[in-house]
Amino acid sequence: MTDIDSLLEKFNNYLSSLLEYDESSQHKVIDSMKYSLFSGGKRIRPMLTLLTFCEFSDDSLDKILPFAAAIEMIHTYSLIHDDLPAMDNDDFRREKPTNHKVYTEGIAILAGDGLLNMSMETLLRHIENIEDSKDLKLAIRAMKYIYNATGVNGMIGGQTIDIDFNVSDYTEEICENMYKLKTAALIRASIVVGGIIAGVEADNITKLSKFGESIGIAYQFEDDLLDEDKDPNCGEINMLYFKSKEELKSEIIELTKISYDALEDLELKDNLLKSFVAKLINRSR
Repeated sequence: MTDIDSLLEKFNNYLSSLLEYDESSQHKVIDSMKYSLFSGGKRIRPMLTLLTFCEFSDDSLDKILPFAAAIEMIHTYSLIHDDLPAMDNDDFRREKPTNHKVYTEGIAILAGDGLLNMSMETLLRHIENIEDSKDLKLAIRAMKYIYNATGVNGMIGGQTIDIDFNVSDYTEEICENMYKLKTAALIRASIVVGGIIAGVEADNITKLSKFGESIGIAYQFEDDLLDEDKDPNCGEINMLYFKSKEELKSEIIELTKISYDALEDLELKDNLLKSFVAKLINRSR
């Protein structure tokens, strides 16, 4: 049976190994990358990738760790850029000064770029060493899925909506579409990629995709509830601009049901994925 704590430890050790550099003239940007990558993040997305893989495969974690690491690098780069003055202009993240407050805006931009680039370097280095043709095809398919989910038709598209619309222009439909792209797309990809590398069949990948998208939207709704409890006067547009707390909680329950129904016919080895997800979407209660 998979143990979440040991899985997390293996992931963190692997991620650390990817950023072991000798002192060099570009050490400042590497330090900046490390600062955000190891700032106390919960590793939700890479854990979803690892747990999904472990639910369907007994193969070595060596097959999936590069993909989990790439996903965490992409998520972290998006946070660095999201905090910049040109976007959300945040001074703190995870109760620490944001990257640009510590390293300057220029270095923060480069650190985000560096993490995005390193995600590709990590996957290409892994793919280059795959000898089995079937595993190679699955790895390329998974890599393609990651970058489709995080490009202009995914995460970047969602961030564009976030910064491009005025408060008066927002509708419930626009807000939900932003959530699907900005938050749910990467969470969906985290789950689907674990299934792809585990060799899950196409029909079941579709079910994992539905599971992932439902969980991703529910997770963002939970964030809205938590943000409201923390600072009711923050002024940020979220789904509580259109729905009451009770309505949003009901939607979370419905999305959870939809996500679990999507997994109903799949044979999960130990249901740790469901347990992990249940905690994610019950943080406000």
